[in-house]
Amino acid sequence: MATSQLLHKGRRWASRRLREVLPHNGHYRPVGVHASSQALAAVPRSGATYVEIYAPETSYLEISEALYHHTCDYGGLHAKPIRTEDTSASFLLALEHGRLLADNSQSVAVISADNQLVGDVSFQYDARQSDVTRPEHNNVFRLRWFSEPVRVRGTVFSLLSGGGAASGNYYHWLTDSLPRLHLLKEAGLWDSVDYFLVYDRRRFVLDSLLAMGIREEQLLDVSTHQHLLADRLLVTSHVRRPTHTPEWACSFLRQELLPAAAPDTFSPYIYLSRRDAPARHVLNEAAVEDFLRPYGFETHVLGHYTLAQQIALFAGARMVIAPTGAGLTNLLFAPPGTPVVELFPKHFTVIEYPELCYRLGLPHQFLVAEAANGALHSRRQGWQEDLTVDLAALAECLANAGPAAPAARPAARPVHSAASPY
Repeated sequence: MATSQLLHKGRRWASRRLREVLPHNGHYRPVGVHASSQALAAVPRSGATYVEIYAPETSYLEISEALYHHTCDYGGLHAKPIRTEDTSASFLLALEHGRLLADNSQSVAVISADNQLVGDVSFQYDARQSDVTRPEHNNVFRLRWFSEPVRVRGTVFSLLSGGGAASGNYYHWLTDSLPRLHLLKEAGLWDSVDYFLVYDRRRFVLDSLLAMGIREEQLLDVSTHQHLLADRLLVTSHVRRPTHTPEWACSFLRQELLPAAAPDTFSPYIYLSRRDAPARHVLNEAAVEDFLRPYGFETHVLGHYTLAQQIALFAGARMVIAPTGAGLTNLLFAPPGTPVVELFPKHFTVIEYPELCYRLGLPHQFLVAEAANGALHSRRQGWQEDLTVDLAALAECLANAGPAAPAARPAARPVHSAASPY
């Protein structure tokens, strides 16, 4: 990590600790918790309106015993995958004079006009347990120092989801934040929104919102609006409730973003490289590329691709091979039936992209590398682990891909590369 990043992280940590000690504007600390948005809206003169979009249901995930055996179990949100999950309702909540505080990556506090945290639309994460926690443990309750909220005249819709989306991760932006716009549309309130609250204005955030007809001047971000008070605040339930990706979210993203594909032409056989990413490098990548090149595979490093180029790349895919990473979120745009081979480090064998493949109807195979540096015992360590690909096992995956598998042919293909944020 660069020295400037370490200094910035250190300043943020120190600022946070001071705000837990020094008293200032303490009347902004919530005095309690509304556990249910629906119950809050039923209270007379609460200023809250609840719109249910999807009822609770039971969600299923089919996963092979082999993959289940290999997936890492770090507990909490990062435990073994859940095959059957009872999901809560998907809804939109409108709050007159609603307030929102998002001063860190581990919580979002949504606060009603009576100065109580609204628990089921707020986000609270316990890093020590690697799991979401109860609303009464939201770290807004630890604060003693509060800035004055920025008053926003009009209606604000929040796209904040906490966790990975707060740190600019592409996967979490697409799967945890953007689908909230579908709930807004289904509630019939799209045209009532004056401003959309986002974490930042990085390239893929702007590209995706512009593709959906949202203008840049409508965006507020937490650099200037980490604590805001709106005439009307619109928030939604969490998209994944609690871990499965709903099929409506996948359908919405395909419907809204596939038309934004650029007119670029790529080989339909895709290998994604993480060569410039901070972690999870393929140590024998040159050998992997040499092996795949005769089959027509092109190598891509997605960092400087526009969103439109990434969509076009995957929309034309006939097979995808990649080490696990956020670039695989673009499988959302691949044609149904596209085979996927995911390459895992031993200690970072995770379910996010196999689960996405299941929702999208993409045949998924996987390879798990041997441990690069011995046993690891935390997800953070696993996240950094490199991997070496077994070429014989990769050849078997190609053979198992069936009719979609490319035939070997002598062909030289260019490498598309750029710096990657994934």
